[in-house]
Amino acid sequence: MVEQPTGTVTLVFTDIEGSTQLLHKLGQEGYLEALTEHRRVVREVFDGHSGYEVDYEGDAFFYAFASAREAVEAVSKVQAALRDGPIRIRVGMHTGEPIPDPPKYVGTDVHLAARIMSAGHCGQVLLSQATYALAPAEVRELGQHRLKDFDEAVALYQLGHDAFPPLKTISNTNLPRPVSSFVGREREVEEVVAIVRNGARMVTLSGPGGTGKTRLAIEAAGELIGDFADGVFWIGLAVLRDAPLVTETIAHTLGAGDDLAEHIGTRRLLLVLDNFEQVVDAAADVSPLLGACPNLRLLVTSRELLRIEGERDYPVPPLEEPEAIELFCVRAQVDRDSTIAELCARLDNLPLAVELAAARIRVLSPAQIFERLTERLDLLKAGRDADPRQRTLRATIAWSHDLLTDEEQELFARFSAFTGGCTLDAAEEVAQADLDTLESLVDKSLVRQTDERFWMLETIHEYAAERLADSGDAQIARRHADFFLALAEDVELRSRSGDQAALFELLDADNTRTFGRRSNGRASTARPSWSCGWSPPSGAIGSCAGMSAKAGAGWRKASRGPLSHRPAPCSACACCGISRGTRSRRSWSTRSGRSLPARSWATITAAPRPGT
Repeated sequence: MVEQPTGTVTLVFTDIEGSTQLLHKLGQEGYLEALTEHRRVVREVFDGHSGYEVDYEGDAFFYAFASAREAVEAVSKVQAALRDGPIRIRVGMHTGEPIPDPPKYVGTDVHLAARIMSAGHCGQVLLSQATYALAPAEVRELGQHRLKDFDEAVALYQLGHDAFPPLKTISNTNLPRPVSSFVGREREVEEVVAIVRNGARMVTLSGPGGTGKTRLAIEAAGELIGDFADGVFWIGLAVLRDAPLVTETIAHTLGAGDDLAEHIGTRRLLLVLDNFEQVVDAAADVSPLLGACPNLRLLVTSRELLRIEGERDYPVPPLEEPEAIELFCVRAQVDRDSTIAELCARLDNLPLAVELAAARIRVLSPAQIFERLTERLDLLKAGRDADPRQRTLRATIAWSHDLLTDEEQELFARFSAFTGGCTLDAAEEVAQADLDTLESLVDKSLVRQTDERFWMLETIHEYAAERLADSGDAQIARRHADFFLALAEDVELRSRSGDQAALFELLDADNTRTFGRRSNGRASTARPSWSCGWSPPSGAIGSCAGMSAKAGAGWRKASRGPLSHRPAPCSACACCGISRGTRSRRSWSTRSGRSLPARSWATITAAPRPGT
């Protein structure tokens, strides 16, 4: 006979959920037989682990254990023994110091254990934080939950990793609880929360891989728990590949039957759908769900917009420079310095890239990481527990690239021919872009648009350049040269008339310098051959002078991204350091027959960029 435990005690409540339905299903004799077997298994196993039977009523047990580990082991064995039978039980466990009132106990710990059990489902075992701390086991974190009659939220854990509907608690939520701290993004969290509270039915956090969409969604949804009486539920879609499985996964998470819309009805729910991009065709199933459920709200993370009625796009930007530096320093546990600022800028201030770089601090200093950034796609790696899609920058970008159609992949690669981005005219002429495909790349966050200019983040540009090299496209270099040579001709004519404002608008200095480097080599008279076998005349493109330095200053404010792949400023002329008096008297003929003043490409290509 086990004596009643005192002091620190682990309390275990069990019952049979849906016992009345089970009675109708099995019949009276069948149910009695199953119930008898259930009682035998529970008592035999619990008694074998020094469990003390406090009470038994109907189909519910109340046991106490002096050891939390014994209690968890006993419950696991009972669940395994009953798994294939008609009766399965739900279990709630909590460890505390209840007051003995032989043969029972009194105190809030008893009530808390009972409430924890009541929140679960058939076959589910729930543990409090206190029990889990004393008996570590394979568990699934279920987040903070408010239980009836308890003011403070309680952290709950599920024994094992089986999938169950949301817990039956006052504030239903299954939001993940990230292990790492949340750095920065206060403004973005406030904005997303405000958009949802102002009535947006569906908000899509869009952006390329690594911008922190998932973490932003978790933090924003956490702020909104109190706004949705019927719950905030997290539904991860990364493992899905078939669009029809999306609504099935939502239904399973919510514990719905065949009719998901009927189950949701008028409930006030927020569903967080994470990683929608690879099942984007399921948007056609989500749209009618929003229409049928007036109080349903969706917070979606996706590298591609869903393009359905009511969608509100929230492009997730890179971190602000101070936030990126802080993130690196917090993760790497180092003091900030100028090298870290430069490193973060070269990584586009992307949260994933910054975190991967910080992980390398064990073997490389910030300066050494910076020196190796030409290998960034493979250099920066996450730990073994990271999502395979985010273990390297290459894997993150490749995930998006592999979801593209053949036409989108071709344009993605060709777009890397531009330095600092381009206008729509240049994209159509040089990269042979059609408007629909270019728009799709923008929707999928692989190309960005600022005003009338299209551009890529540096990390994405590097991956695209690899794809272009692999494609063997031998004509794009010539199309690039032809286009920007013609542009230079137009700029030259305007500069003669003194139309400096038009000059500023027209000149694309980044791509012009790229043309120059390809033609003549940086600060050299030697001209390497172009991949297409063509090279321009041996002189140089005419340039214009006299632009004020404020042109570059204005463009420095044009984008939050790093300078190398911001929308490119007009940085030739004064911004390039070319003075009015350096124009050569020699000239050469262009395709149009006009004569352009020749200038040394070494002067243009060696000139500093604005802001550098």
